[in-house]
Amino acid sequence: MFWSFHLRKDLFQYTHYPVRFNRITRKIYFFRHNGPGGVVVVPWGSPFAYFHIGRGGQDPNLRDLRCHLLDRNRQVQQTFTIGHFCDHDQDIREEWALICRYMQEGPETCFDDPLDRVITLSTLPTFRNHWMLVCLMMGTNLFPLRHTLLFPFYGALTLSRWLTFKTCKAPVFPPEIEAECAIAPDDPYALPEPRFMAEFASDPAIYERARKRHLEKIMWR
Repeated sequence: MFWSFHLRKDLFQYTHYPVRFNRITRKIYFFRHNGPGGVVVVPWGSPFAYFHIGRGGQDPNLRDLRCHLLDRNRQVQQTFTIGHFCDHDQDIREEWALICRYMQEGPETCFDDPLDRVITLSTLPTFRNHWMLVCLMMGTNLFPLRHTLLFPFYGALTLSRWLTFKTCKAPVFPPEIEAECAIAPDDPYALPEPRFMAEFASDPAIYERARKRHLEKIMWR
């Protein structure tokens, strides 16, 4: 029972389940598994793709962006989660607004400030990334204690996450989809992917911009 309801969903799966939005082909690519038939392709704007804010089953305070794929009778056939989870509806609306801007207006309209053009999270399953994600998920109140009183707890969570990912495999899109979604080498809007979380936050200007946005978001709420 413990395997069926808990471990089976984490061990021997995929490190992540990516979703690609291609504004050139006007398609969305939902990854399910490696191999034939492992990617579901849906046209952007399809009436059978219903995007909404989902809530966590174990923790209803967590939100994420989800897409129901419907049949002609409006019955849900498959559901996919897009991006990272958040703790407020407004964060999901911002994520959806970014996707809509990208698909409908182009990448040049996606950012209000050049300093926002930064990828923060990393999908690389390194020990450093696992440690940093645990620190992020534990929140800011406990953050000062991560290297002292709570180090055994943080360390145990990091180790368990690292071991879990060691049993998982990386997602691989078919070659034809990789070719469709290839980014041109001279694309001026291509963003570098970080090797570890918050790699580019070492830039003081980027850090200060992110801090101000966070404070504005708190005040708005």
